Amino acid sequence: MKRFLTLLCAVALLLTTCGAALREPATPVRAETEGPAATAAPGAEREPIDLEAYVGFYANETFDTVTIEKTADGYRMLISVYRLTSLEEGTVSATAEGVVFRTVDAAGAPMTVSFYGDGDAYALRVDESTWPLLEQGTVIGGLERTTPEAYAARSAAEDFERGDIIDPADAADEPRGHYVFQPKVCSVYLEEVFGKTMCETWYNLVDAVMAGKDTFACPDQHTYDWVMGQFPERCFPVLTELIDYAWDRAHPIRNGVASFTYRVPVDEAAARIKAFGTMIEDILNRVLEDDYSDMEKALALYEYFSRTYTYDYETFAKMSDAYVDYTSAYRFFETGIGICHEISSAYSYLLMQAGVEATIMMGSDHQWSYVRIHGHNYHIDPTFAINNQGSLSFFMMTDQQREATGYGKEEYIIASNYAQDHAHPDYVADDPFFEALWDTSFETFFHDTHTILCWAETGDYGEWTYLKFDYSDY
Repeated sequence: MKRFLTLLCAVALLLTTCGAALREPATPVRAETEGPAATAAPGAEREPIDLEAYVGFYANETFDTVTIEKTADGYRMLISVYRLTSLEEGTVSATAEGVVFRTVDAAGAPMTVSFYGDGDAYALRVDESTWPLLEQGTVIGGLERTTPEAYAARSAAEDFERGDIIDPADAADEPRGHYVFQPKVCSVYLEEVFGKTMCETWYNLVDAVMAGKDTFACPDQHTYDWVMGQFPERCFPVLTELIDYAWDRAHPIRNGVASFTYRVPVDEAAARIKAFGTMIEDILNRVLEDDYSDMEKALALYEYFSRTYTYDYETFAKMSDAYVDYTSAYRFFETGIGICHEISSAYSYLLMQAGVEATIMMGSDHQWSYVRIHGHNYHIDPTFAINNQGSLSFFMMTDQQREATGYGKEEYIIASNYAQDHAHPDYVADDPFFEALWDTSFETFFHDTHTILCWAETGDYGEWTYLKFDYSDY
């Protein structure tokens, strides 16, 4: 039955450029929660609330958050609805009931949200919205005033129990490994493409962020622009949400010292980094064992992506009509959904955290992962793995196999667009050792005997044959 259902699923999916067929996604259901009673304001009889009293950080048990900050120009508000959206650009004003935030939704349409409370409990109410994922009249309650540090600690502790990213039914009761989050990771590919100086400058930036500073050693503008623009997404995804270029983008460097800005308060940045590191450790330690080879790490994470994450059909559909600026590897880790460049960046990042040389490869409006294992280069496409659960057709591919799946070598761009204009090695993936796997689907693998158990259709509908693949040399 398992094989039959798998076949039906495979037939139902048609591959597109980003490894998915366009179809109407299932509309998420937003559970409404009760908040404090909101009393209608009787016009001029009541004075607007004091916005200063509402400044702070609020969170509820379902990981929705509200941040209200006082700025030089007034007030700033950030709303995060867990696994759905973040609202941060807009105007903040006061009414007799509470705070009113006028912003736009993910599609760019106007949205108005009210935030109100009685000092103990607070709620959000959507007053104006045409977005079906956050409808007018939706109330999100249970919000209480707290601190980013307390929220991050609770979020990290409860993430596994909630099963939002890691499925407890599929994970061991105890962690398999003892991997420790590494703020500074890079790969041999990035050093070969960008150069040693740029990678060292990246490490300087990471050291500065981890110390709560806003300056780092940097030799020149060229290095600054590429390090700030390319490395966070590939080597520390949460930083894409936390830091930005210097206020004076054209002159960020003085006497070899570069500056940058924070998008959030420094203490909140530290808390979010800590929570992110905990999440990465949880994934690695429940998917990998300490003595896995690099190939086994790549396979275990490939299979994990296949059964855990979801392709974001809605965002892919939007991209055909408009520019989309909210995708990132960090969003993928937080929500469990994404498109090809989010998925492959996240997969390669986990491999680097596990000590495997990895980067991303681009070509024909698609992006996948590229790894160096046992001295050879290979293509791995975790996006296609998600859309073809269990298929090993996209694991440890040669250039020839990658081309057979629709992506020719003449279009490859490795690591970054930087590679188009700067010299780097001519990368070749020509080891056919895993060729026998490409027409099969994954069942499991045995670390002790270095064997992958997989299966393939024999040609007669509903009949299958098993293959035991020996990878002892890897």
